[in-house]
Amino acid sequence: MSPVDLAVRSAWPDPLLALSERKREATWGNEHLRHANGIGSFVRCLMPVRLSGGGSIEYSVWLQVSKDELKHAHKIWEKPEYAGLRLEGTVSNSIKPWDGLLGTPGRAEVRDPDSIPYLVADEGTLLHRILHDEWDRDDVLSRLTYALPTPVHQRITDDWSLERTAGLELKWHEDRIYFSGPGRTVHLDPLGAPPGYTPQRMIAELTEDAPRDRDGEATEDDGEIHRHAFWRPALGDGRIVHNLHGFVAVEGKLLHVACVFDDPSDLPWAQRVWRSVRPEKG
Repeated sequence: MSPVDLAVRSAWPDPLLALSERKREATWGNEHLRHANGIGSFVRCLMPVRLSGGGSIEYSVWLQVSKDELKHAHKIWEKPEYAGLRLEGTVSNSIKPWDGLLGTPGRAEVRDPDSIPYLVADEGTLLHRILHDEWDRDDVLSRLTYALPTPVHQRITDDWSLERTAGLELKWHEDRIYFSGPGRTVHLDPLGAPPGYTPQRMIAELTEDAPRDRDGEATEDDGEIHRHAFWRPALGDGRIVHNLHGFVAVEGKLLHVACVFDDPSDLPWAQRVWRSVRPEKG
């Protein structure tokens, strides 16, 4: 996959998310500086992260600082002295996949007078690792729920993963994940597998009563993975849409992938999603 560079903004420090929207908006500050009586003082900073395969993602996160440091930052924010601003505090946002980031000690320094401060950290700390190590691209990007400009291989359960196409948002219905975007939706249904059934038998019995009027179908084997799919038009919300029902099975595991698309020329996209499904271990 080609490198990607993204910027992700944390709108509020996590401690302020417990407040109602009205109370949050009533706290002192602006998009970079914020203070709430009884909760604390915060400065927005940048946390750049390197991704495998090239590219990066730059988070803006809030650093909780002392009230005096916030006053000082506010006083010099748009003055020449801002270039020498140094801050010390604790990270005030939880960012996946880094468990334990919230509350970890950190510092900040100005590297560019036209930019907000950058986080820095002591060697051996979690924040130092985040800032200096390279992180798995799919693991990091798959934690972002909004539509991305690049495909990402998404873990959906302990047992399965597949490609989440560029432009598709990650959503939930009850306890199930699905992907959705303009003209395209992917529904995911992990199914129980009867003990002793081969992957071929699992899919054959599951699709035994499926409609026979189809535009096409395919059956493929890839090592231990058995795949079967068929595609056909259907009536949805008073209009014709196109469905690909894909099944992927390995011993003891079965996944149904339903790709719904408005444009029949999107069939290769649906087939690619179906073929991207991979079994995972734990």
